[in-house]
Amino acid sequence: MIADSYQCQRPLLTSGPKRWLVWISTLTVALFSLVANERTAHAVPSFARKYNTSCQTCHTSFPVLNPFGEAFRRNGFRFPSVNGSLDSDAAKEETIPMGQEEYEKTFPNSVWPDRISQVVPLSLLVQGSVNYILPGSALHDSAGHSFAWDGMGGPVSFFAAGSFSDRLTYYIKVLATPAATARVAAAYLAWNDLIGPPHALNIWFGRLTAPQLTSFGPSSSYVTDKAFPAVSVAGVFNPNNSFTLGTNPVDGVELNGIASHRIAYSVGWIASTVQSGLAVPNSEDAYVHVGAKFGGMSLDGEGPHGMEVANPVKPWAETSLTLDNFAYHGVTLADNYINSPALTAQRSAVDAVGHALRVTIGSFSLNGIFQYQVHHRPYPGAAPTASNGTDLTNTLPGVPDNNKGRGFIGTTEMAYVLFPWLVPAVRAEYTLLESAWGKGSLLRVLPGATLLIRPNMRIYIVGDIEHAYKLPPASPSNTSWWTLAGGNVIPTAGSNSKTEVEQISATFAWAL
Repeated sequence: MIADSYQCQRPLLTSGPKRWLVWISTLTVALFSLVANERTAHAVPSFARKYNTSCQTCHTSFPVLNPFGEAFRRNGFRFPSVNGSLDSDAAKEETIPMGQEEYEKTFPNSVWPDRISQVVPLSLLVQGSVNYILPGSALHDSAGHSFAWDGMGGPVSFFAAGSFSDRLTYYIKVLATPAATARVAAAYLAWNDLIGPPHALNIWFGRLTAPQLTSFGPSSSYVTDKAFPAVSVAGVFNPNNSFTLGTNPVDGVELNGIASHRIAYSVGWIASTVQSGLAVPNSEDAYVHVGAKFGGMSLDGEGPHGMEVANPVKPWAETSLTLDNFAYHGVTLADNYINSPALTAQRSAVDAVGHALRVTIGSFSLNGIFQYQVHHRPYPGAAPTASNGTDLTNTLPGVPDNNKGRGFIGTTEMAYVLFPWLVPAVRAEYTLLESAWGKGSLLRVLPGATLLIRPNMRIYIVGDIEHAYKLPPASPSNTSWWTLAGGNVIPTAGSNSKTEVEQISATFAWAL
């Protein structure tokens, strides 16, 4: 796994009235580093206990799901139906009834019954990582070392997952890190099969793991944490802005479903992004996604050819093509610096459209996600100035910046299941940014491999090769770097581009 060491790079402005920009950028990048390194793999042994089955029933190499595991996730964490079976028919755990089944017939004169597990449905995931930073790289210059045992006490995730009935399920995740207190990373109910045919209309509400913008789970990568790259276009333009599309937990509600076994959709309304210290705005972020799968196991694992294509020897293997389209609209509030040290919210609308594809041929898979983002007012404005040049108690406010910023982000990943316990892969992430001050791009190539030591123990090793064309285009009052786009390389003065190998990372995870 890549350990995204988002360290502030060598500042180009270190003196004069703009020094405070460097310090604010440094603090913001450090906070982003904390969040970025909180790995969020979704391997939940609670389900293995519930159904008395191996983790490999659903996972190729956790957290990556195989076709059956994806069907299980899309069905609201329920086993696909076979010959009219219910999810409870596949469950092996002992449950305690919360009311009698006959109460369903007397509703509304009685409380609708459900059930809970007799044992606490908790699971644990422990992760640790270690990085070798290559001497002479930009990352080495900022970190100051090549090797340090400072990542083995990595985040610990506590999961609770299960069902109250054949239609109502739940998922909870609490994340604890060495440098921060525990926080709720996900906590939502999935109320499935509301009306119509099975899987036609579901509602998921609470703290969702991420906006569902494709037909696949958010942790669908063998060499990084998420399928969507952790690139914050808004953050590169203004380090106070933390908006990143498709990766972070969000509070809200989502309607989703599957039609004719092979067409998936999702529509969500979620909280908008706001910088800490500013008033929370009305929730205005919304998204829509539509996808279709051709060949292979159906999206819900059901239908005339739902389970027939499952390969018991190679459960990850199939021949299929999945195409997805998504659109997103939202707003962000971030300090624009014009009244520093007081915070002044600047509202910026964000619009994004994108496409995703997945091609699977036997043990080979190719994934791609392509997105285009427009941020309407993302930049910090001009800094405040002293009214007479020396009296800092009476300053004149700066001027907001109303220019647009645009970004194109393309991600591809190729993987091959060489053995059930060994999956080599290579991933490429390309970020192109454009503003009124020019263009800049960053290419990251991430070769690596995932190894399963046991079904619930995994290690993956990955390298980080980067090529940067210029620094990110930013307003004249704000110097920017590639850290919030996942990169560390810095083109030297007088050169438009630079290529470096930054680091080699190893991440170990085990679950119980």
